[in-house]
Amino acid sequence: ETFIADAVMLGDEKIDGGWMSMQPTVISRRSFVGNGSYVPDGTILPENVLIGVHSTVPDNHQMQDGDTWLGSPPINLPARETTTGFPESLTYRPSPVRRLARGLIEAFRIVAPHAIVTSVGYTVVLNTMPLANVGNWWAVIAFLTAAGLFYGVGTFFFIAAIKWSIMRRYQRCSVPMWTPFVWLSEGLTNLYEGIAVPNFLRYLRGTPWLPVAMNFLGSRIGKGVYLDTTDFTEFDCIAIGNYSELNALACPQTHLFEDRVMKIDHVIIGERVYMGPRSAVLYSAVVGDNAKLGALTLVMKGEFIPAASSWKGCPAAPARN
Repeated sequence: ETFIADAVMLGDEKIDGGWMSMQPTVISRRSFVGNGSYVPDGTILPENVLIGVHSTVPDNHQMQDGDTWLGSPPINLPARETTTGFPESLTYRPSPVRRLARGLIEAFRIVAPHAIVTSVGYTVVLNTMPLANVGNWWAVIAFLTAAGLFYGVGTFFFIAAIKWSIMRRYQRCSVPMWTPFVWLSEGLTNLYEGIAVPNFLRYLRGTPWLPVAMNFLGSRIGKGVYLDTTDFTEFDCIAIGNYSELNALACPQTHLFEDRVMKIDHVIIGERVYMGPRSAVLYSAVVGDNAKLGALTLVMKGEFIPAASSWKGCPAAPARN
């Protein structure tokens, strides 16, 4: 009943002074490890512990059951917002029918990316072989170039069609984990990251075309925005003002799983905002015009970053001049 989020480094070995050390890593019952966090080998996480987004963990002797730790270095939060009102049948103890339904959707999201790549690749090869057999290599180059272009663009419009037909427009909501909305939303994200990003969108990073593509999926991105990241999930909940700059792997994070409930809300980034590499702004936060967020900075949910101010750190704190 634990939850390990996306991009967690969990129990990785340590190499120091030419020696590799490996120790058992234990994540106990109903603990949560937030996305992008680091849990070194040898960590023993007690029960019901929450490790926040982009956070590290303290020494084992400092942690107790029910703790909440956030930041790098980690800070023990004495209290946090909890989510109640949903039955355990939708969070921790789903029925067999829900397990089966989720299994079917998960099976599709696992198989679909590779199935699409394999089938398209096989079709392209079959159509290329006759040209290669007669030595028409210019035609082979032209055909493969056109096929690659149409496949890349096609994957994007395929994801867009799924998004608008199934998920439609994302809005603020709280939905327990064992429900079709969550499975379908996560499935769409998986297809987006597994098909559209590697085959098309990653080549648009840093160009004027990536904001256009994100707007087509529902985001509201102003003119002159420099976008060097594709780390978007709930597209409709993202608003970015004119001439802002989102550097490599910066993330307007529009959802979190808290107590096995998926919470979605808007992220609003003003005009001429600078987001450093791997910085993140959590949902319900607003970043004012001309603000600057340093690399690896984490803006907490619900926070307001004043205009023309500089912040850095995890969690974000005013930067010293």
